[in-house]
Amino acid sequence: MKLKNVLERIAELTSAERDTQLEQYKQLKKLLKELRKKHIELEEKISSTDDKMKKKELEAKLKIIDTQRYKGLELLKELKNSKKTC
Repeated sequence: MKLKNVLERIAELTSAERDTQLEQYKQLKKLLKELRKKHIELEEKISSTDDKMKKKELEAKLKIIDTQRYKGLELLKELKNSKKTC
């Protein structure tokens, strides 16, 4: 393979990787927005519920959502940093 062909091939691959990362970034942002809405809904339900068992159940769900949002935010930061370096 000639040098020009090799360089073009590398450019195609890095461009594809960047497009994939950009798509992941957009999807993750959308998912985090949905999780934030769920978080707010659960907080409202918890504050309006008097039943202790139901409240405990909702708090457990809220904890799971918080954990997933945290993981997603960390991944979003990584994607953002890698996006800057490309």
